Amino acid sequence: MSLSVTNSLSLRIYYGQYSTLVKSANRKDATAGTLSFADASALRNAVRKLQDYKFEDATDAEIQEKLKAFTDAVNSTLESGSKYSGNSSSVRNAVSKIKSLNNEYASKLKQIGITAEKDGTLSVYESASKLYSKEKFSQFFDKDSEYLNNLYTAAQKITRRVDVRI
Repeated sequence: MSLSVTNSLSLRIYYGQYSTLVKSANRKDATAGTLSFADASALRNAVRKLQDYKFEDATDAEIQEKLKAFTDAVNSTLESGSKYSGNSSSVRNAVSKIKSLNNEYASKLKQIGITAEKDGTLSVYESASKLYSKEKFSQFFDKDSEYLNNLYTAAQKITRRVDVRI
């Protein structure tokens, strides 16, 4: 899986204190543990921020950027978690859970312009924000979303089990 991380404002916000790891050049020098922790933390932040986001008040470009940042956070978590998983069965199980969630919810993701690939990674349609209503995004990213809450829990397991020194 080749990862292309988008350097967006949302993604930098999701990464918080690890925002330098949004850039591919900085990721090369980080330990597997640091990347896995940072990526899973970013995914947790993405889930919570999107659940609070007011899609109705956003422009199409803002929504598209949020969708891309979300899929990047998921994909980064899968990639770094897979690299780290040799050090922890808990991390390996959490990565498997994220992949299975993405595949289980593939049809619902598709309804907002996100495709779940066979390997569990996500991609977003280039014009998803124009093709789908803002109401669909609000409904999908709702606080009661089982998918997002399970995704958050899996990412949380990674952050709890990763040793950033490795």
